[in-house]
Amino acid sequence: NDSISFVEDYNNELVRTSNSSLQTDDGHPLWKEYTLTSIFVLLTIVTIFGNTLTIISVLTTRRLRTVTNCFVMSLAVADWLVGIFVMPFAVALHITGSWEFGWILCDIWISLDVCLCTASILSLCAISIDRYLAVTQPLTYSRKTRSKKLAYNMILCVWLLALVITCPPILGWYDKDRHRDKKCGYNQNRGYVVFSGMGSFFIPLLVVLYVYAKISCVIARRHNNLEALNQQHNLGRHEMIKHTCSHHHHHHHQHKPNHDESDKSEKGSSESEENLKA
Repeated sequence: NDSISFVEDYNNELVRTSNSSLQTDDGHPLWKEYTLTSIFVLLTIVTIFGNTLTIISVLTTRRLRTVTNCFVMSLAVADWLVGIFVMPFAVALHITGSWEFGWILCDIWISLDVCLCTASILSLCAISIDRYLAVTQPLTYSRKTRSKKLAYNMILCVWLLALVITCPPILGWYDKDRHRDKKCGYNQNRGYVVFSGMGSFFIPLLVVLYVYAKISCVIARRHNNLEALNQQHNLGRHEMIKHTCSHHHHHHHQHKPNHDESDKSEKGSSESEENLKA
């Protein structure tokens, strides 16, 4: 009996060991963790590489230095900084399951994450406003100096708003239990969560949706006006062709009897000449 129980205990321990080798400490399968980690690393590389190409292209190609690309540049810089300073630490935190860099670096990392992601979202919002102005005010907004100055001011506002949303936790608006042992999480203070969520996501989302809806309405209205003008032009052209054809037909009928009379007069004169000769 002792030998049988020993064999059973040994088999149970062997099964437990094999299961633990296939799972993480949290109980997740290792293949799933490896897959997620690989995806995170790949996204980090693509983010850094893709935005680096965008920044270099705009800086080195003169014809790409347009007003819209000023906002694209702001977006690319924000995303590039996310790829450099935020995503690698997020991958490390996912792999280890704990924060190994101290709470000061944790605060810096969280602040950079909030600031850069907010700047990225607000840059998208600024791009939509730029497109709206270009569509609704093409003559005024096409002046290069004026529009570039406005673009620089809007980009400055984007980054200042991102800093305003980021700063409150640094100034003391945070939950007291955030510095737990080897844990690094976002500020869970209810008031700040509402404030940052509205400023970083919900208000920009509403602005983007409203602006693109207005752009769609303007384009649809212009398309309808163009269709109406084309119909009027085609109708007027058809009427003009019809009038020209009827006038030509009437003119032809008016001249036909005259030709007959002239033929008769010529015939009569020739007969009189023959009589005289006779």
